[in-house]
Amino acid sequence: MSYKRPSNEKLDEALVNVLLRCQTIESQSELVRLVVKELEKDGETYRISGNRIRRYALENKMISIEIEYRESRNKKVPEVCPICGHDLTSIRNSTLDGDTIELMRKCRTCGYVASARGSIPRRYVFVRRTRGISL
Repeated sequence: MSYKRPSNEKLDEALVNVLLRCQTIESQSELVRLVVKELEKDGETYRISGNRIRRYALENKMISIEIEYRESRNKKVPEVCPICGHDLTSIRNSTLDGDTIELMRKCRTCGYVASARGSIPRRYVFVRRTRGISL
């Protein structure tokens, strides 16, 4: 069975329709399921990753994301946001000795926070932004 990769225009249309029906989507897998269902209404079979949908919706300011974290064994703090792909900004603090230390890194685009304790995203909750979608 062959499938298509949706264009950005098709993805935009499907996302708008999904977000008009659902203000809050509780997981990325649910978002993917709803978007694919919307895309396939025209009879075509589409494949699209949750990563692409999430990044597209964030870049176009259609959604905001609430992130639930879990601890990771890997204590290395990433340079690039794993959610949206933008650079992380270092949040620093002064010590009593006068030195500065990095407390965490934060993404200015989506709000992801990477701390030294090694937290990684466990679950996303997507909330529709009213400005990004014409009602």
